[in-house]
Amino acid sequence: MNNFLDDKNASYDALAKKFLSRKAILAQILKNSVKEFADCSLEEIEQKYIEGDPSLTINTVPLDDTFYIKGKNAESKSPTEGLVTFDIIFDAILPTDGETAKFIINVEPQKTTKKINYKLMKRAVYYAARLISAQKETEFKNDDYNKLKKIFSIWVCMDVQNYRADSIQEYRLTEKIVHGNFHDDLNNYDLMTIIILNLGENSTTHKLLNLLHLIFMDLKSSEEKSKILHDDYQIELSRDMKEELEKMGGLMEPLLNIAKKQAAKQAAEQAAAETKIKVAAETEKNTLIKNIRSLMKTLNLTAQQAMDALQISADKQKEFISLI
Repeated sequence: MNNFLDDKNASYDALAKKFLSRKAILAQILKNSVKEFADCSLEEIEQKYIEGDPSLTINTVPLDDTFYIKGKNAESKSPTEGLVTFDIIFDAILPTDGETAKFIINVEPQKTTKKINYKLMKRAVYYAARLISAQKETEFKNDDYNKLKKIFSIWVCMDVQNYRADSIQEYRLTEKIVHGNFHDDLNNYDLMTIIILNLGENSTTHKLLNLLHLIFMDLKSSEEKSKILHDDYQIELSRDMKEELEKMGGLMEPLLNIAKKQAAKQAAEQAAAETKIKVAAETEKNTLIKNIRSLMKTLNLTAQQAMDALQISADKQKEFISLI
């Protein structure tokens, strides 16, 4: 059983996996990043297409059949390549041209891309390849490769470098005709898709990235987030989910760094505003002194007469008299 479904003292990674295992969140991800689901409604994806085939073997027990995916076996074992553990993996179906197409979907929350010592894209390609190779003797036997299922590996990258932020990349196998006119059927080779969702510190105009940013990177309270999820995305959160949002906010190091940056920015803005006020006041005082001296010289007035002519208050006159 996946620990993130019932761990009361979960780490940030575990809480993130649990949150992303909610069907309503997965439906948003699939509709807004996987073109095969673009024309489906969120309700169809959530209630019909995510784990929509009752004949599939389910290797984990869900916390709640209504809200969470059941998931597939998250481990891929190979005698030569070792063990790979996927974060979230499940089946989905989508009617295509009158047939029921079956997919395997893998979602990998990546807390940061700043502190890893490898290229994330290479890891994503390796995971996708393992999702393909692991189907032999599980999804099909011997050489019955016609039963090979298409896989999607979707990476939700939260704290990313500025040049990666607010971007989505998609990678698919494509055909290039080098010689001749023969084209193979797209369904025979379009079997592997990798999608990288890069969030970053700031919100965005992209609906899906903004949703994920709200959940994982925004400093708003869980109550504020809950209202936005309800009003803008029609996603209802239970009390437990609100508590998990609160916990994630306290466990995410980049979030704490963002809070510190915002506090420092506000302090700097306040200091700049105060300095601006002081400079303006000093400039006004210097201008008045200059005008007093000008009146004294051109009209042969005393300092008192010049300040009265300029309608300077009695308090300020006391201050200026020593400066003239």
